[in-house]
Amino acid sequence: MSERASSEADKGKVDKKKVDKKMAEGRTQRHALLFIWAVVATIGLVLVLCGQFQRRRAEASLDWPVVPGRIVTSEITSHTDEDGTTYSADIEYVYSVEGGEYRSNTVVFGGHSYGAHQAVSLYPLGKTVSVSYDPGKPKRAVLEPGVQSYELDMLGYSMIFGAVFMGTLINFLIRRGMEEERNLLDKILIITFKVIFFPLLVTKGNFWALGGMIGLATGLMLLDLHPVLTVGMMVFVAFFGIIWFLWAWIHFIGWLQEFVERSAQKKS
Repeated sequence: MSERASSEADKGKVDKKKVDKKMAEGRTQRHALLFIWAVVATIGLVLVLCGQFQRRRAEASLDWPVVPGRIVTSEITSHTDEDGTTYSADIEYVYSVEGGEYRSNTVVFGGHSYGAHQAVSLYPLGKTVSVSYDPGKPKRAVLEPGVQSYELDMLGYSMIFGAVFMGTLINFLIRRGMEEERNLLDKILIITFKVIFFPLLVTKGNFWALGGMIGLATGLMLLDLHPVLTVGMMVFVAFFGIIWFLWAWIHFIGWLQEFVERSAQKKS
């Protein structure tokens, strides 16, 4: 083998090692990011399960015995940080079951939907209240039996779907950046995005054409021809309406900046 051919072979090996190293680093980064989103999705799943558990307990509390109780603590606590000030209601009540006195601070299983100030106004200090308690565990009680809160479920589902979406998208982008061969999930994702953004492809990014499609969809929605069509148009108008509004805002800011620059040039 000639010296030149040997040099080219060595260079090829070095280049291959660099490519392999880059691919390995890319896979490591992808796996790390996917792990983070998997943790977020797991937390979301835990929140959903907690929400369902709280709802089952709320349903069961409808059959619990009721005894009179009294509010002994009713105050608003505040917490201030760099994001601002948040308020929470500290509600505590006492009640007696078979000669024993118990305390509880549960107003609604899963949390109440009204604000801290309203909670304090509903349950002021000294007020006599009806307390529903668990006969098998008297120290477990609630002021509003049967009331179900969906806050944990909504937060959990948002975290799950958001994590799945972001994990799938990041995995796709990194795979494309590494020029890996497309798998079935990549093809499904590409088809999905083409379907979702089909109006943008049809209008070829024309601002007014997209606005016309949104207007047409709004008209069909207002006609209320069929529930399926109406819901579909509502989703279309909501999704692409936001895109169109943001697009219009960007155009307006660009025009405003250009107007200011022209005005400054004329003055100079």
